[in-house]
Amino acid sequence: MKYKSEETIPHCLECGDPLPYGRKDRKFCCPSCRNRHHNREARQWRFRYSTIIGILEKNHDILNSLIRIGIRSIPKTELVQLGYRMGFVTSSGREGRRTVCRCFDIVFTDMETRITGLTQETLPWDREDPPSARSL
Repeated sequence: MKYKSEETIPHCLECGDPLPYGRKDRKFCCPSCRNRHHNREARQWRFRYSTIIGILEKNHDILNSLIRIGIRSIPKTELVQLGYRMGFVTSSGREGRRTVCRCFDIVFTDMETRITGLTQETLPWDREDPPSARSL
């Protein structure tokens, strides 16, 4: 395949070298460039993922410590001062006029200026004893 000008020649997404031949949808000049590109993208995703999981774990620890000392409602400003990152929850949804959020097994209602109804759910595997290795 020949190109009329240098501007129309596609370039490798990794090294930037021109791709003057091959398939029209080709993106890389060689397998090593393709591997480097995909490995870098995967590394960036793993870093973002681990950062988010770290924030969620810290939020869970803060909420769990509040539950242990008996706090069921707290202003958002105080929660942020404790290191809680607003907006990082594992799920949220509307129940009537309330927004109910979950951070793993902890459930709370997100009000405008505070969170209320802070409780910890019992998970199914916490209710029953797991089967022993002998019964398998």
